[in-house]
Amino acid sequence: MHKIWKLKNLKSNDKVIVIKDNIIYKGNLQENELNRINSETHDFTFLKDLFSIPYAYIKQIENQDEKNYIKIFFGRDSEEIIYIDNENIKNEVFEFIKLNNPHFKYSAETPDSISYAKAQFFALLSISVIFIWSLYLALQIESGVRYELVGGGNPGITGIVLAIANLGSIKIITGYIILLSIGIFALLRRLKSRSEIRLLKR
Repeated sequence: MHKIWKLKNLKSNDKVIVIKDNIIYKGNLQENELNRINSETHDFTFLKDLFSIPYAYIKQIENQDEKNYIKIFFGRDSEEIIYIDNENIKNEVFEFIKLNNPHFKYSAETPDSISYAKAQFFALLSISVIFIWSLYLALQIESGVRYELVGGGNPGITGIVLAIANLGSIKIITGYIILLSIGIFALLRRLKSRSEIRLLKR
């Protein structure tokens, strides 16, 4: 049992997806080769020119709503993305794999806000901690307190914070407001993209 999909992707070179003999193939072909491929094709010599992932290597497949790709996790820690601009074709590919391989267990989930945007939350937290620390030192310096690093070698985060503190409280507050605005924008954008993820797990 096999299935062929021809793609018209704007952001990817993937022009064809083929699933045959429990192997997923994807990639691009010469125009004349691509034109001759259809549902009645019996000559599959072109498959050697495509990237392939056997079902046996796959650990997990993710299909998230409103995203133009399917993620495939395989091997020890490898990841491959198949871009499919057409939502219907994307879901059709996923459903074909789901029905074609009973070894995969299907589930669907909508990730919680914290886990889905943990990178953005962590960035905001880090920025805020550094801001409070450096602002405190800056105010101390402006009141006459002197700080210096003791010991040689890499000064690490303390040296970085002290360097920021020496910029002065006004510049620190201005910089924090700018970075905070960027961070909040990134967080809201990430949360806006949160949607149901359909999974196939081995």
